[in-house]
Amino acid sequence: MPAPPAPLAQRAARIVAIDSLPKKRRQRRLGRADTWSMEIEGLNPQLTDMVLRGQLSGAKIAQLLRLKEFVDSYATRNYVSDEELQSLLDRFGVEPDIITWGDYFQTEVASLHFNLNDKDFATIVDTIRFDLISAIKIFDCKPSAFFDECENEGRAAYGIPREAWTQLHEEQAHLYILSRYFRELGLRREAVSATDEDWFQGFLGQTRDATG
Repeated sequence: MPAPPAPLAQRAARIVAIDSLPKKRRQRRLGRADTWSMEIEGLNPQLTDMVLRGQLSGAKIAQLLRLKEFVDSYATRNYVSDEELQSLLDRFGVEPDIITWGDYFQTEVASLHFNLNDKDFATIVDTIRFDLISAIKIFDCKPSAFFDECENEGRAAYGIPREAWTQLHEEQAHLYILSRYFRELGLRREAVSATDEDWFQGFLGQTRDATG
């Protein structure tokens, strides 16, 4: 899955102190030995060390919890299929940390963008939500030929050096990413609530205001 597209607009992050977030105590293997560590409920265990190193602020953690929640609410498929999950359980006796698409996006965004300030980090999360809803609006009920066209144009764009991209190449590459989101996450229009639609229109308005 390609990395999320570049931010489309600026949006202030909600500041939340780490101590105010729900926590749970659980045992996990850190690679050297089994140890007890305080983990934040809803935050993937793979990110615990980043929290302990101070790489994720309270505001970033709040955004990551929100990210997992809305991605999992839109996706009808898991990142790891039931068959793959059972195979891993049979081989290793434990489930992997990353099972849902919410797990995947949460760990990817944290790992790739932890060095951003809180406001820009929140914009990344908002952009992913905007793109997932956009993918549903664009690709729901579209014929396979439409997907094939988007894939061919997107692959062709990615075959061109990035510095040589035109606005058309940007659009083709972005549409290709959205088509992959739609197919791989199993996105469906029924997942978009009235609240999601209101948020989408608000974010779209902010984007238009920011770009003039």
